[in-house]
Amino acid sequence: MGGGIQKSKELVDKKIIGKINLGNAIFAFPGVQSYHPNPEPWFAKKEGGPVIDMGPYYLTALVNLLGPAKKVTGSIVNGVKRRIIGIGPRKNKSFKVECPTTYLSTITFENGTIIRLTLSFDVIAHQRNHIELYGDKGSMIVPDPNMFGGSVYICKNLGDPWKEYKTNKMPLGKINIRSQSSRANEASTNANYRGAGLAEMAYSIENKKINKCNGELSLHVLDIIQSTMKACTSGVSQLIKTSCQKPRPFLFKEIKKILK
Repeated sequence: MGGGIQKSKELVDKKIIGKINLGNAIFAFPGVQSYHPNPEPWFAKKEGGPVIDMGPYYLTALVNLLGPAKKVTGSIVNGVKRRIIGIGPRKNKSFKVECPTTYLSTITFENGTIIRLTLSFDVIAHQRNHIELYGDKGSMIVPDPNMFGGSVYICKNLGDPWKEYKTNKMPLGKINIRSQSSRANEASTNANYRGAGLAEMAYSIENKKINKCNGELSLHVLDIIQSTMKACTSGVSQLIKTSCQKPRPFLFKEIKKILK
């Protein structure tokens, strides 16, 4: 619902890069154990791993941009078996990793777009973009779906410079983080409006409308999450059982009413 994804959605819907045939998405870092005093749940046997942790951000963004998914395949990588707690009263204590820590998946969407998605707790550092979409008329770099701002970049011809579409003047794209937090992505150049979805839901209930982060969308994203984990661990392609309407844009006039 933030400026970054909404600006990307606007440009996708206008077909600025044409028909989107494929793309890449990645979240990869070493894991929460360096900054969380109780990291074990992220590495637990049944509910741990990067898909259930970060999948909601990336998959919801992709469904917003591309519409519902229909199939997923993939594989896993098991990283370091024991991790060291880096903060808090149990600092320097080790704990056992009980789940896969890297998922490499391929998601086919109902519109035909194929996205390669990497979600990992095993990568020290990388220089890839969060999401890249490749159309028959150009390419797009989509900003961090775990935050609200960030610029969108588009290149339409081989060798051309990337054109920047800024979001820092959009209502939910303005920079409001003024100091670095313990989270690596929360730098002082980002926007963070975590209450936007709740505010829009309350407004929709009051006005008898269907909210944008509704149950149909949430169920579909959860279905993709569970199907991705099953496909990757089993090696068997999974059909997505649910579907949803592609979410409508979060228009400025709607935001103004909610922010009153």
